[in-house]
Amino acid sequence: MRETVSLKKQYEIIDNSLRYRIHHLLPKLMEECGIDLWVILCREYNEDPVFRTMIPSLCLTARRLSCLVFVNGKDGFGAYNFGRPDERLAKIYTQGYTDTKKDQMKELAAFIREQNPAKIAVNTSKLSGICDGLSKELYDQLYEALEETDREKLCSAYPLATRWIEARTEEELSRYRTVYALAMNICEEAFSRKVITPGVTTTTEVEEWIAQEINRLGLTFWFSPHVDIQRKGMPGVGSCGDIIQHGDLLHYDVGITYFGLCSDSQRLGYVLREEETEVPDYLRKGLEVTNRFQDIVAQEHIAGRTGNEILKSSLERAKQEGIRAMLYCHPIGFYGHSAGTVVGLWDKQEGTGAYGDFPLHYNTCYALELNTESTVAEWDNQLVRFCAEETVAFTEDGKLCYLYPGREKIFAI
Repeated sequence: MRETVSLKKQYEIIDNSLRYRIHHLLPKLMEECGIDLWVILCREYNEDPVFRTMIPSLCLTARRLSCLVFVNGKDGFGAYNFGRPDERLAKIYTQGYTDTKKDQMKELAAFIREQNPAKIAVNTSKLSGICDGLSKELYDQLYEALEETDREKLCSAYPLATRWIEARTEEELSRYRTVYALAMNICEEAFSRKVITPGVTTTTEVEEWIAQEINRLGLTFWFSPHVDIQRKGMPGVGSCGDIIQHGDLLHYDVGITYFGLCSDSQRLGYVLREEETEVPDYLRKGLEVTNRFQDIVAQEHIAGRTGNEILKSSLERAKQEGIRAMLYCHPIGFYGHSAGTVVGLWDKQEGTGAYGDFPLHYNTCYALELNTESTVAEWDNQLVRFCAEETVAFTEDGKLCYLYPGREKIFAI
């Protein structure tokens, strides 16, 4: 029986990783983005999405007015808690707000003035919801507390916040294999006769089994598990809720969260007919086209390119090879649809404007999500969609790295 490590061990690993990220990774990112002071403000139950990635496991929420300040100036790097003292935060942050009888926002403004930064980055963004966590009320309070010369230094932390969210350390890249292997192990069992009885089991029941198994392991899914059917004579390219029959092509889409990292995967399964012992060749050939498109997209991931550039070049190459393709690859990490390089949306294959203009960086992870459509003669020339999604890493060798084998396989059920 599959199991996860204890919560205590998970928290220990996550918190050690956080401490390393803040004191070793973040200074480099601040220098890269030209930001010397970053302020993150939020209140309980209205947490900034970035704030949630910067607190130890058992902190859980903001407290009254929570405030984190990061300084990377002439005196080096410092990470400060400018909220109420907390012994868990104290393991990572220096307590900057020491006299809680004084006005918190005024004390923050005085600290900022003392640091004399060139820029004061705050989490506002037109492009990214993850990087737009500062409420208008708190922005107004900060603006009012700052001296006029410091107000002029306020700027969006979007590039820095995005780099913080997307950048993976070597330890996180290694651990991602464990996360993804567990996710795939769950889904491999879901596409088996242990779970599916042809003529009896519905796609909804398979979804419920996946959700229950994730819950049994003490984990969460960041979107609800999805299973659909394609079959000969069935209109459309994916029907949900039906009873699964022999000869069905099944498709699942599942994402779990483990060690604070999200997975995202789509795989196909085929329900063998009584006389069959393997997946029909005509379906395997359809997936081969999708695998070829995966290869094209992987090759077009080149450091420095924007998501729009990767999308355009990938689709152009697919068209040249006669592949009917759709591409919607997204960054993944602390969030499922995370911040970073977005390569298309399912309804925006012509490009996503400024949303897709963030450049590709090394040591980042993505859900390589796409599909191709093929006309299947054996199904009376029916159009069949072959979907695929793999959690992958873009590493310093300049290649997309698959975290688990089997992308070329249709499960025989």
